[in-house]
Amino acid sequence: MTDDTGLIEHALGRIPRRREGYTTDDNARALWTATEWLSFNDATIASDTRDELTRLADIYLAFMLWAQEDDGWFLNNFAYDRTLEPEEVSHDCQGRSIWACADAWIRLRDSHRETARVVFERTLPTFSRIDSLRGQAFAMAACAHVLQADGEDRLDLPLDVKSELHHQLIRLESQLCGAFRDFSDPQWRWFEPALTYSNGVLPWAMLRAYRFTRRSETYRTGIESLSFLIEAMTAEEGWLRPIGNDGWCSSDSEASSRWDQQPLELFKLALALEEAALASKLARQEQSDRLVGSARAGGAGSLHTERGGGVLGRTTLGSDGFRLGDEQLGHYRALSGLCRDWFYGANDLRAPMVDPADGSCCDGLTPYGPNINCGAEAAISYLMTEALCSRK
Repeated sequence: MTDDTGLIEHALGRIPRRREGYTTDDNARALWTATEWLSFNDATIASDTRDELTRLADIYLAFMLWAQEDDGWFLNNFAYDRTLEPEEVSHDCQGRSIWACADAWIRLRDSHRETARVVFERTLPTFSRIDSLRGQAFAMAACAHVLQADGEDRLDLPLDVKSELHHQLIRLESQLCGAFRDFSDPQWRWFEPALTYSNGVLPWAMLRAYRFTRRSETYRTGIESLSFLIEAMTAEEGWLRPIGNDGWCSSDSEASSRWDQQPLELFKLALALEEAALASKLARQEQSDRLVGSARAGGAGSLHTERGGGVLGRTTLGSDGFRLGDEQLGHYRALSGLCRDWFYGANDLRAPMVDPADGSCCDGLTPYGPNINCGAEAAISYLMTEALCSRK
């Protein structure tokens, strides 16, 4: 699916449909996938595989550099002859591309990092103009990712860049928390009036931001929205059932679309679950430290402490804080395994969706079986889910 230009978007069966061309969306996802697998140690990734992944990262980074305009925005749709196709600005694509370049800057090696840095820094003026929730979520997560890497001396940010990222992180964090407050109620714990596509990216981004800001509302929002999503995606029989794109799931209806299940939903859920495991472990330790500190101070008075630009108060976890650190930690890990199992047949039709021999994945699950076309997004979703689950 990858040629010397980039990752081709669609396939007929397993044969690339060159007429469909390329998207920056898919090449950003592919760059993230290459980065994810290259971050494994040499004992996990064979040298020839690492060489091939490095070659692919070169191609995807070159695509991102080519697709970015001087003002920092990414063009998204290109024909096979490399000409731009008619389009409007994609705010989701912008956020996804920002994340992919931030991650590559932090985790890749040598010259790849410098290219990713330049592309990422060019995007900074666009952050305040991204107006889709998923685009904002990716941008917020990227801010936290880069700032944390700087704090751990993996990057050395210029002061102006650091200041801008802090500003954007707090702004976006407040905006997404506000969306959750505006649309959620006791029965609908979500950021918008419908569960649509790429749902897991929203709780994932909240929990990724929490790891840096340590804001209690951010943590609660991430955990509550993830719990709601897990419930919505779990079949009565016990396996995972993604919200189908043939109707979605809205807050004013008890019905949830069952078919045209997309592999992307399992990848994003696995991503959110991995982040929840990390964040809940951190939150438990934070609460434990405060309880110990309070006891040493002679009472259970104020347990508020400033960390990373945010406040984590005593109410962060409530009475079930330690359960989130222990029982729920194992629950998140087990659910990640169910995300992987869906690809191998633990789904509504007991139908395998992938061929591990070549990494291909069917585009979706329909009432009549898997969609036999194996496009870029589906393959990436499978490969990313495998990478996330392989870290256990």
